[in-house]
This record gives sequence, structure tokens and C-alpha cells, in this order.
Amino acid sequence: MKIALVTGGSKGIGLQVVLRLVTQGYNVITCSRAKDTWMDVTKKYPELKAVDYQPVDISDEQQLESLFTHITERYGKLDIAINNASPALASRGYFPEVEVPLLKETLHVDFLCQALCLRSELKLMEAGASIVNVSSVNGIRPTPNASMYSAAKHALEGLTKSVALESIQSGIRINAVASGVTWTPRWEEKQLENANIRSDVSDVVPIKRFGEIDEIVNAIEFLLSDKASYIVGHTLVVDGGLSLA
Repeated sequence: MKIALVTGGSKGIGLQVVLRLVTQGYNVITCSRAKDTWMDVTKKYPELKAVDYQPVDISDEQQLESLFTHITERYGKLDIAINNASPALASRGYFPEVEVPLLKETLHVDFLCQALCLRSELKLMEAGASIVNVSSVNGIRPTPNASMYSAAKHALEGLTKSVALESIQSGIRINAVASGVTWTPRWEEKQLENANIRSDVSDVVPIKRFGEIDEIVNAIEFLLSDKASYIVGHTLVVDGGLSLA
């Protein structure tokens, strides 16, 4: 049976990736910081009880090391990995006025942690394996008032391309998906503060709507699949034209 790792799999895009892989017969490992959230979604989706869930904060290197020790000892390999975990943005605001610890936190959780996951995943992979890094449209365009987040995603784009070139020699493909505004639980939380946020944001997207989670998952699934066997180090932008505007 093929083994898959999805980081940040308890809600949003990560949860839907986990569900998609379970239906395809993968043995799925996932992690998140909030075990209670995972327990709630397993009540809604009983098929998730087959998933190997690990409560892990990937920003804690010791917890991250324990996760990969667990994977190594129990499975001995990974066939696919989706690096999706991304906490709420800590460093929003005008760059000179954002506190340095918050800037460091964003750079750490949105770039370095992803890089460490990628590094550990590759050690468990052989020819035929595939990785997708979940990036953002903000990694390919400027993002005022979220400068460090944008910088972290730009860095993830560079890492994806560089490590993809290294890894293709071993038969391992690495790509990324850059999602635009996607209707996830995080946006639902923002809607509690601004009832019109969905229509307001939709107005600035050329396609005039948010992306649906399944549309992002479709792109991830494609890049992982044999249908993308000749695609290496590419970022598939799924943003309704936002990056063109």
C-alpha cells in the first residue's frame, strides 16, 4: 500500500486532501496542532478513523523530529507528501511597524518548517515518489501589509525549484500549487467580523468568486499523479486570474 503524508490535515485544504487520498486507497498520515479539531472532523467523516493522526506542531523541531521517527519506524517510506500546514498570519501590518518576533515567527512557520519537512520527506522516498508544496499566489506577487508572509512564500517557490532539480536525479518529482483566495474555515472566521467579506474580496478576483477547496485539491492531485510525470519544479497557479490583475 502507498504511504502519504499530509501536514495540516485537520481542516481546510489539508483535510480535503486527506479525504481524497483515503478514497484512493492510500495509507495516510497527517498531523496538526489541535487534536480536538481532528476528533471533531472524524465524527463528521468516519472514514478518517483509518488515518494515522499525530498531534504535532511542526514549528517545534523536536515534535517534527518525533513525527518523522514515527513514520520511519512504522512505515519505513513515503510515496507522496503534501506540505500544507500554515498557521494564521502573525505579522500582518506595515513592515517597519511589525514587531521583530512576529516577523521571525512568520518566516519560521511559513518557510523554514516547510523546508525541514521537505528535507525529512526526501530521506524516506525513492524513485517514483512525488511531493507538492502548498504555496500561495502571494509567493509570486507583492503583498503589502503581509510582506514577510509573501517573502516566505517566495522563498518556498525558490526552494521548490532548486530541490526539484536536485531530486529528479533520484526519480522524485517536486512541484507546488499556488492557491489564490480560497473559501476555507479561516475566511469563514473573518466573515464573522465582516459579513460582506466574501463579496468584497470576490470583486477583486477576475473570475469574480473565491476558489473552492476541491479546486485546489484537484490541482494537488494532478501534480502528484502520473498524469504530471513530466512536470518538475513547476508551480501550478490556481487563483481565478488574481495574479494577472
